[in-house]
Amino acid sequence: MKKHYLLGLAFILALYSCNDSSDPISDGPIIVNSDSEMLSARVKMDNAGVIGLIDPNAPAGRIQEEATDLPLVLVSQVDAPEFDGKKLRATHVDIDGNYAFVSYNTEGDTYLGAVDIFDITNIYSPVISEQAIFTDTDISSLEYKNGKLYLAAAVNIDENADVTSPANLITVSVSGGKFTSDFIYTSLPGFVATDLANTNSNTAVTSGNDGIIGLYDASQTPGTSSEIEDLRAVAFGSDKLAVLSGTSGVHILDPNSLSQVANIPLTTDVAGAKRTLAIDNGNLYVSEGANGAGIYKMTDGSLIQKLAIPIRPEDVAEGEIVTNAVSVDDNLLFMANGAAGISISDVSDLAAIKQFGVLDLDGSSNFVRNEEEFVFVATGFGGLQILRINKSEGSTDISCEGLSSYSGNANLNVNSNETQSYSGSSVLKNVNIGGTFLFCGSLAIEQNLNVNSDGLMTVNGSFAFGQYQKNTSLTINSQSKLQLQGSTVIYGDLRLNSGAILEFLGEGNTITVYGTVTINSGAQIIGNYTDTEGKLK
Repeated sequence: MKKHYLLGLAFILALYSCNDSSDPISDGPIIVNSDSEMLSARVKMDNAGVIGLIDPNAPAGRIQEEATDLPLVLVSQVDAPEFDGKKLRATHVDIDGNYAFVSYNTEGDTYLGAVDIFDITNIYSPVISEQAIFTDTDISSLEYKNGKLYLAAAVNIDENADVTSPANLITVSVSGGKFTSDFIYTSLPGFVATDLANTNSNTAVTSGNDGIIGLYDASQTPGTSSEIEDLRAVAFGSDKLAVLSGTSGVHILDPNSLSQVANIPLTTDVAGAKRTLAIDNGNLYVSEGANGAGIYKMTDGSLIQKLAIPIRPEDVAEGEIVTNAVSVDDNLLFMANGAAGISISDVSDLAAIKQFGVLDLDGSSNFVRNEEEFVFVATGFGGLQILRINKSEGSTDISCEGLSSYSGNANLNVNSNETQSYSGSSVLKNVNIGGTFLFCGSLAIEQNLNVNSDGLMTVNGSFAFGQYQKNTSLTINSQSKLQLQGSTVIYGDLRLNSGAILEFLGEGNTITVYGTVTINSGAQIIGNYTDTEGKLK
């Protein structure tokens, strides 16, 4: 094995940081671009807003008629990068704090990859802070740990004489959304490095056919390795390594000796297909292609549960309905099911898994990563879709104490002289308020909201409304009032008719409106708030 350094890149990056020019900096096969404004032009608001879920149990998979308790907002869609007339496709995402790292490769025989660094400090307005294009390398996967980015890659050895094998581990230091060191390559056996995971003391890397699972220390010096055919993925958790082979299933290994603890036989998978593993609470989640996802115990590999792909569209080839990736965080399991979309389940009780439904997103889903309130979905040539989980916010308001959650139709009507109050999280479709309505927690309304004459609606917590440029409207009518306390994001249009009142309660309120705002004569906006887009004038 051989390790090589792209000497001089650190000097070029240092020179670039002192240069006012925003032109990309090229060092041989790597082109680093720090023009955040230009890069972020790929970030679009198309289809942004509250996202509905498809009910897998309803005829023809129609949109849910019942309200759900998982508010999801599509924040941005990000076009895939292009280079030299070729469009790349997203392969993997890792998230750490205020930054997300996204890898790309190119389909077919072309070696061409990239890494984007996203600044997600403002989740409603993510930006790409820096990018590296690899003109002779595909990037299969990546992981961030302790200031360093680790890349699993395939290098064109006909163009790069400094590597001894196509499969490579690449490392680079990052800080503040920027690459801050040389890119270091370490070759390993195999045609492509497919995945990697950092253990307590090593980096575990897998490579494909005729490849290995190998351990590398902090200086990328190779250690123990083991030959396992057709490795697709690796994950570390519960003090064990799990690797996924397309031919021999899952192998649970000791993370130091690589001795086998257990084997989970699976059916032979499609050659070269992307698959991932996830470990959470001592359980292993496996993307199993046409068979959906499997959940197993990390201790001995015993089966806990199988989850089938919930929707199988009739107009799609069977080979395109496969679980490509799984991701688990905070008891939420996301499955990327190719042309069958992204399905979401609550796995807090594995004996009674609750299915929320399937995200109503465009494009085939090749990869998904959820962490805390963030969800990144890779749709191949369609680029990325970035979502936010609008989690319930606690309230100290005495009026919120003891309220039950809402469970009913997604179309809610509160008639005049009627009072309804709820807490928790809820997603509704159309809402008409003629009486009094209080919601404490996280409320999302997808299409239309009307606060009618003499109606009073109060939202205490997090409120998301509408869809961007989709004719969704929030209307406060004459002699009615909408009270808001907390954070509010309106993707549709806001209209205050004459005599209407929009009132902000307490301190620290924020409102973001992306649609048009109409404030008729005699309407009032009162209270303390921060208008992030400057629309409430």
